[in-house]
Amino acid sequence: MSNKTIESSTLSFKEDGAPYCNRFNDIYFDSESGCVQSEYIFIEKNRIMQRLSTAKNNFCIAETGFGTGLNFLLTLQAYQKAQQLSKTVLVPLHYISVEKYPLTKSQLVKSLSILPQLHDFSTELATHYPEGEVIDFLPKLTASFLKNQVTLTLIFNDAEIGLSKVNSYKGIVDAWYLDGFSPAKNPDMWSKALFSQIGRLSTDQATLTTFTVAGSVKRQLREIGFRLEKQLAKGKKKEMFVAVMQSNPITTRGYQLRPRIIKPQHVSIIGGGIASACVAYKLTKQGIKVTLYCKDNTIAQGASSNSVAALYPLLHQQHDDISCFYQQAFWHARSLYDELNQLGFSFSHQWCGLLEVSYKEQLVKRQQAFEHLSSWPNNLIHGVNAKQASTLANIKLPFGGLFMPNAGWVSPPELVAQLFNAAKKTNRLKVINNTEITKIQQIKTTFNDKENTEESNSSSWLLSSKQGNFNASVLVICGGAEAITIEQLSNLPLNATRGQVSNMNTNSTINKLSTVLCHKGYLTPSNNQLHCIGATFQKNNTSTKANKDDDLHNLSTLAKCLPDLSQSIGWKTTDIAFSKARLRCTSQDHLPLVGAVPNISDHINTYPHLAKDKHWKYSEPSPCLDNLYVLLGLGARGLCSAPLAADILTAELCNTPYPVDNQMLFNLSPNRFIIRDIIKRKVRI
Repeated sequence: MSNKTIESSTLSFKEDGAPYCNRFNDIYFDSESGCVQSEYIFIEKNRIMQRLSTAKNNFCIAETGFGTGLNFLLTLQAYQKAQQLSKTVLVPLHYISVEKYPLTKSQLVKSLSILPQLHDFSTELATHYPEGEVIDFLPKLTASFLKNQVTLTLIFNDAEIGLSKVNSYKGIVDAWYLDGFSPAKNPDMWSKALFSQIGRLSTDQATLTTFTVAGSVKRQLREIGFRLEKQLAKGKKKEMFVAVMQSNPITTRGYQLRPRIIKPQHVSIIGGGIASACVAYKLTKQGIKVTLYCKDNTIAQGASSNSVAALYPLLHQQHDDISCFYQQAFWHARSLYDELNQLGFSFSHQWCGLLEVSYKEQLVKRQQAFEHLSSWPNNLIHGVNAKQASTLANIKLPFGGLFMPNAGWVSPPELVAQLFNAAKKTNRLKVINNTEITKIQQIKTTFNDKENTEESNSSSWLLSSKQGNFNASVLVICGGAEAITIEQLSNLPLNATRGQVSNMNTNSTINKLSTVLCHKGYLTPSNNQLHCIGATFQKNNTSTKANKDDDLHNLSTLAKCLPDLSQSIGWKTTDIAFSKARLRCTSQDHLPLVGAVPNISDHINTYPHLAKDKHWKYSEPSPCLDNLYVLLGLGARGLCSAPLAADILTAELCNTPYPVDNQMLFNLSPNRFIIRDIIKRKVRI
């Protein structure tokens, strides 16, 4: 029986052997860079090898436009390499591809003959490929490769029709190769129906890459839930899209969908510390102009003003939401701070490691549990005995502990200043000091949407201060503890926690300390002849005036936890160079709040049935206040969490892929608290 749904490809060959499609007046791949280009765009940018190595379930790749089979062969090669590097057997791979204009077997063999590096894979593909004229091909080819670890399903049909025949009650495709000739040459393939199938079949966090950067492709990908970024490509294709499925409208948990926004030209920030510095740096790099309103006469006068602070993640014995966030945030922070330093914006720091000292029996058992479970890699954290701890610290310690070799300390004021300096170098940052924003007011605006010829409603914000009023089209609040007083944030469970740090003069006993020590408090190595000890944690106290009692508390905590070390150092109150008390902004669940500010009453009205059934299906996206965002609740770990949080916020404003998965996004979403309260019936429905 003939297959009337397909037609043969009208093929010719260039002088260098590159296959050329006469139907669409374009090459399948060029002989010089085609292989490298496809490998970079589809294999590398989808992170196929890494994801195969860590996948726990079957992995599925789907492709539009099988063509010569080049992408499939490169995927086979990647799977083979990943298997050779893996100590365990990789999960099975299912490769789905569609082709409306297939090559004959002889055309396929001749096309691939100019790629000797793929000869073995090409030969194996040819043994499975159908013989004869394409009109005689069966509708579908199924074949197995690499000892049945890889299955190819090749559907000979139009892309949309072919994919519609793939049965799935939920998404199955983990990575998409959106190949095929460009919309300008093959407009029929790039239909809305095709993109609907791509959305239907995609898993959460499915990736997609394509060398087609047409505006129509971008718009349709965003409509089905992909967040995408244009990047430089290799070879003759100069640009490409890299996308991630993170906003799929086909959802039963609409409250986890974040509001969509057109990338703004300008953003206003309230702040002055590490959070606002990271956001300003990231936004200006994306071409967005930023105005920062800082209440002090210079930046970094709040919680970011301590002369030295430790950078390390909060880790529990096993993977949980908090630990997974902080371990990812830690590596993110290290990457940003190293990048900043390499760009010439230097600041005092030392990646000397950090030792959590097991100074009591409970902590010894905790260390043993860490070592037994081995939940985290050794380059993140590992146990050491007392002798090893003493060597690492360069001072005698009677206890072992948990050592984080890539942690260390930084000078927050210097770091914040250099982040702002780097942002200023783009000529997109304006800092307005001595301006405390005491009130913000939403201003509804109505404008004509020229593209859709419809009226659209949006909001801007009026910022009030003693210095006058300011307008903000998009506002981000990063102001730390003082932001709690802003009326629109009053329903968010944020608290101010006071902390005092004592800066101690060094001496001959402690000046050789070579790593950060953590006990119930912490002790940093010398920087400018000073060590930092602390810090206190005091709720219901908003005083930023340092006092002697808290200095005594910091000294006594060191003496109780590490008595031998404290005695040998011999610090007294006269050794205190100065002290500093500041307020931390903390959240109810110890995770930051990153994203749009929720409209609480609208949440209650939109999701009432969650109070009866927490699994109740809602497709409606979360109702939020237009153009108002926060990055708050960093607590005592702002140095660790701010860079990743800033990247999440920047992605949200620029419609680019988020650096975290959907579950972590919701764990950080400001609306998570009201959703939990509805489920727990803490609010009246």
